[in-house]
Amino acid sequence: MASEQEASTERQLKDYSVSEVYDLNQKLLNESIPDVPPVSELAPMSALRAEYERGSQLFLSQIDWLAGQGYTHFRRAKGDGDCFYRSVAFAYIERLLSTPQPELESAVTITLSLLTATKENIINAGTQAIVVDDAFEEFENLIKNIIIPEAEQRTLTSSRLLEIFQAKASGNNYAIEDASIPPNVVFYLRLLTRAQLKNNAETYDGFLYDADTGMPLDSETFCNKYVDPIGVEADHMQMTALCRELKLNLDVAYLDGRRADSVDFVQFREGLESQKPLTLLYRPGHYDILVKDEKS
Repeated sequence: MASEQEASTERQLKDYSVSEVYDLNQKLLNESIPDVPPVSELAPMSALRAEYERGSQLFLSQIDWLAGQGYTHFRRAKGDGDCFYRSVAFAYIERLLSTPQPELESAVTITLSLLTATKENIINAGTQAIVVDDAFEEFENLIKNIIIPEAEQRTLTSSRLLEIFQAKASGNNYAIEDASIPPNVVFYLRLLTRAQLKNNAETYDGFLYDADTGMPLDSETFCNKYVDPIGVEADHMQMTALCRELKLNLDVAYLDGRRADSVDFVQFREGLESQKPLTLLYRPGHYDILVKDEKS
């Protein structure tokens, strides 16, 4: 009897619309982890599995499949509509921190050079410099801090990066200062996405649509509705645009509960062939950071 009910549940899930799967996923997230910091500590895949114990077996099978492919941990990101940009920012900087010491200074210098070029792209797309400056400086200083100590003589480490991304705008002065950094970095990544879409409008013509009506949009209107507002989640075109601006390779694993034998990955390849891709975990309406065992 139980197996018949389970089979019926799986058939119903496959028949759900995208919006219904989104709503189900959000309900499971809210019930299992009601209070999530902007970026969480590394958690084992068993913790992700526990979120779906009361849900569909298909989700559990997909999580098991990911674990079998060597994905051992993940970092939760707060599901507030900025989770894609925040996850990319954290993973981007953390990967830079993992650069072997002999190559670290060179890698930081190259990243800073790229970042400076992206600021020009944002201004060329019509954003005033005064709007860009603070966000750019926060991002730039964070990267510089990997090799140059800040006022407290600290250089950036993975634990310090997490501390910054979890900082609250209350408490001591250092916490208040830290709390301004992640929102500014997220804002900068949104500006970057806008710049790519605006400066290369002809490339994206015919690919930008209104999610509500299905009607085509020009790049300006699309950005006004789906890129600029804080709390509006990213989709395929925003991911493509940001990867092109950052010259980034990115893999996105789609945990959608629609099949049990594997997980689909969408790949974005805008960086060097030798560049190891960042990996995000997509659950309908939400992005987390996915971590693979280096030995796998």
